[in-house]
Formats: sequence, structure tokens, C-alpha cells
Amino acid sequence: MAGSRRPLLVLLPLLSAGVALLVGSVPVAASGCSGAYVAQLGQLRGELAEGGSVPVVEGQLQALASADHAAAALDPVIAALRSGDVAGAERLLGATVAALQVSGSGCGAETGAERQALSRVYQSPAFANLDQPPSPNWLQQLGNAIAGFLGRLLGTLGPLGGGALAALLLALVAAVAAWRVRQVMASGRLPRSVPGAAPAEVDAEAEWARALAASERGDFRLGVRHAFRSALVSLAQRGRLPVQPAWTTPELLDQARADPELTAQLAPAAAGFDRAWYSEAPVDADRWEEIRGHCQAIRALSGRGRPAS
Repeated sequence: MAGSRRPLLVLLPLLSAGVALLVGSVPVAASGCSGAYVAQLGQLRGELAEGGSVPVVEGQLQALASADHAAAALDPVIAALRSGDVAGAERLLGATVAALQVSGSGCGAETGAERQALSRVYQSPAFANLDQPPSPNWLQQLGNAIAGFLGRLLGTLGPLGGGALAALLLALVAAVAAWRVRQVMASGRLPRSVPGAAPAEVDAEAEWARALAASERGDFRLGVRHAFRSALVSLAQRGRLPVQPAWTTPELLDQARADPELTAQLAPAAAGFDRAWYSEAPVDADRWEEIRGHCQAIRALSGRGRPAS
């Protein structure tokens, strides 16, 4: 037994030395931002600069990459070594070491004072309510208040009461819309029809007097309307042109086409009326005088009667 143990006692120191050598050859697993990690990279760069064994350096770089999950940073160095570009690998290692040693690079360089300064920044008023939702503006507050009121009201009324309330609101909206349509139609701005042949009791001279009165007040737009109406009433009542209230301006001009003398005055007068009354464009004194002259000429022509065809 003693004889069989003697060879083991001789081999034990050799095995211990081998294990120590293997452990020493594997780089220490250090954080990519630790001083030991940077020192190992610097040591490997020095070995390359001194002509050390490329396979050994490559193996140690692979061990560092796998231990520190830094493959993305060390892959270019390892690739350079495998391609035989030792000088390139040495330059890449040098650049990596220099970047990690720069103060403020985020590689373990943050001090207690810097952490305190950062904490004071986050505690400043600008960051006080950063995680809070913004306060609603007055319009949003009004909308929320109306929605809340309607929600409570519908909850109180129940399904039948809610349906009746919805019908009442719909009727109110329809009534307002109908009132507005009637108002627009009463103003004469909705259909682009000519002021047309008025009933027999409408006096062309009275319309003309209203036109002149409106122009004296500076309301040239209303003056244009009354002047054009007076001209058309004159044509209809004196038989020069049988104007119909339902005619549009193009239809009016089409009916007057057989009367060139009348058309020469009617066309610019109708265009001026359309522009003044329907487009709501401003009408100045010069524009009024131009349209008034055409309407006065139409009134004069209507007194001559309809020309023979």
C-alpha cells in the first residue's frame, strides 16, 4: 500500500501546479467597466506589441468576451487577429482601453458627489410632477362637467327617460336648423334666382327710390339689390321682357338673347348684382355707380316696349 501511494504523492504537486497554471491563464471575470477588465485588455495589447503568441491572446480575448458578455466590443479585435492583422488588433485594443479610461465615460467614474448632484436635479421643481398627467384646460373641464351632468341625468331618468330626452334634444336641433334656413331664405341669399317679376303691387319707381336712399346711406350692396329689382320689374310690367321669379341669372340672359340692345345692359347689371348680393364682396361707390348706370339704362329701354322680332 505504501508503495502504491508513493507515485500519487509525487504527482500531487504537479497536478496542483497545473491547476494553478490553468486558473492563471483564464482572465478574471470582471465587469466591463472594472479596473481589472481594463488592465487585462492593456496587458493583452502589450503582449501583442511585444510579439507574443497570437493564439494565446486570441483565446484570452474570447474568454473575456464570454465572461463579460462583451462579444460585440471584442469581436472586431478577434476578427483582426484571425485575419492576421496583428497591428490592427493592437490599435483596436488601444482605442478600447483609451475609451474605457476616459473620465466620465460611464465606466465606474461616477462619484458620490456626482450622484448627489444628479439627485438634486431630479428633485428640482421642473421634475416635481413629471409623472403626473397634465391638468385639463377650461374647455376640457367644461366638456367633462357636461358629460358628468348628462351621465347623472340619464342615470336618474332611466332608459325611457333617456330616450325622451334624446328625442327632445333632436327636436330642438331640428327647430334651430329650420329657423336658420328660413332666415337665410328670407335674406335672399340662398337661391341664385333673379329678384324677378314682382307682384303687380310692387312699384318699380318705389324700388328705385329705395335704391337711391340706400346708396345715400352708404349701403351700396342693398342699393344694388333694389336697383336691379327695379330694372327687372320695369321690364316685366312694361312688356319688354316677361321675367319670371323662378329664373336664374343664366336663364334670364338666355331669354333676353333675342334682344341685343337689352342684353348689352342686362348682362353687366346681372353680373354686378350676383357679385354684390351672393358673394358678399364689398361694394364701393364706384361699383355702385357702374351697376346703377346699367340698371337706369334697362329702365329706359323697358319704356320703349318690346322690339319687333
